[in-house]
Amino acid sequence: MLERFRNTLAAGFDILAQRVSTEPRYPREARVVSNSRTVAGVMITPDTAVTIAAVWACLRYLSQTVAVLPWHVMKKVAAGAEVQDSNSIDWLLYKRPNPEWSSFQFRETLTHWALRHGNGYAEIERDGIRRPIGLWPIHPDRTEVCRDPEDGRLFYEVSNGANGKVEIAAEDMFHIRGFGEGVVGVNVIDYAAQSLGWAKAAQIFGAAFFGNGSTPSVVVKNKKGLKPDGLAKQRAEFDQLYKGPYRSNKTAHLDNDAEIEKIGLNAVETQLIEVHQYLIEEVCRWFGVPPHKIMHLLRATFSNIEHQAIEVVVDSISPWAKRFEDEADFKLFGQNRRNLYTKMNMNALLRGDMKSRMEFYKGMSSVGAYSANRILALEDENSIGADGDVHVMQEQYVPLEFIAKRTDPAAEKAVAKPAVSKPAVEEDDSAAAAEFHGILNVEPANA
Repeated sequence: MLERFRNTLAAGFDILAQRVSTEPRYPREARVVSNSRTVAGVMITPDTAVTIAAVWACLRYLSQTVAVLPWHVMKKVAAGAEVQDSNSIDWLLYKRPNPEWSSFQFRETLTHWALRHGNGYAEIERDGIRRPIGLWPIHPDRTEVCRDPEDGRLFYEVSNGANGKVEIAAEDMFHIRGFGEGVVGVNVIDYAAQSLGWAKAAQIFGAAFFGNGSTPSVVVKNKKGLKPDGLAKQRAEFDQLYKGPYRSNKTAHLDNDAEIEKIGLNAVETQLIEVHQYLIEEVCRWFGVPPHKIMHLLRATFSNIEHQAIEVVVDSISPWAKRFEDEADFKLFGQNRRNLYTKMNMNALLRGDMKSRMEFYKGMSSVGAYSANRILALEDENSIGADGDVHVMQEQYVPLEFIAKRTDPAAEKAVAKPAVSKPAVEEDDSAAAAEFHGILNVEPANA
């Protein structure tokens, strides 16, 4: 019996090894050919892409928004969930992952790396009994994801310059993967290279257009031939007097029977402004950021801006928050979590919106979910004492069963009360009065 179990277990490991060992030793970050030289004629790398304003704005918005969310260790309890602020891991996530990095800087940097390089890495420092005591970011250029072809084990090779490479086990590497497949996030810059190259070329063209005089290109025709020295002198005079945005639109004085002939296109004919506006939206599509979040309000209106603000939380911020939560739950707690987990509080995004916060608190208090002290605590205000712990709600609310019967609980209580019967002595008095009038053969007064 035991031998059969061992054979089955061994066969399971063989199948697992066959499945994971089919991957190469170094899993790829992209399945497209990485060519930094684009068709537009400019170089696009993870570093040069950041010089495009729309790329910078998208990276800044996503990384800083994820970094600003309160990130706490939570515990499932009978009443719901409680913040475990005394837990040592809570300090790493919410305050200080290591002596040199704040929680904000840590998450901002890892999100930025995952967006720009496809992956963000941080080594997990542990004490003697394997408890996490620090998180140390490692640049993606120094890190390579590796797969052992023999046993399928995943590990990371970190370059230490002249000291060679150091291997870090998968359980000791905090790894935030960007969008992609497999164990490595794809590098979005490789996939978006042509779009970003177009945007970069338009940026350079606009700068060169204004730098060369902010006027249409011209050619000077000399009807009389000039010697090389004379031609060089004429070119130098033009560059000195008319080249550059501050010297444009000046009058040109020519001698030697020379004339100026216009060639090329102007800014309106090249639709330079329209191209820039379109390319902002193109870049936003690659990073999943609504244009209005990077100050592109061309199509934003008062009627749709609120719904767009709601959509960005669900579509853009939540996926990145979930990546951090999932990685922390497994790498920092393991499978035996004792009902502990981590959570980023999305309600922090309402911090600057007083009206929305007031409506949220009003709704939660009206259904009895929040007490006055709970609302004050969320606003970092002092409590009002024990009276503020009372949960209240509207008195008009009644159970659904009474609404279905179209009755009122108070009315049912009134109906349920026993009717008060008249005293028996009153019945006797009436009978006696009837008998008395019959004897006298006299009609009663009220007949």
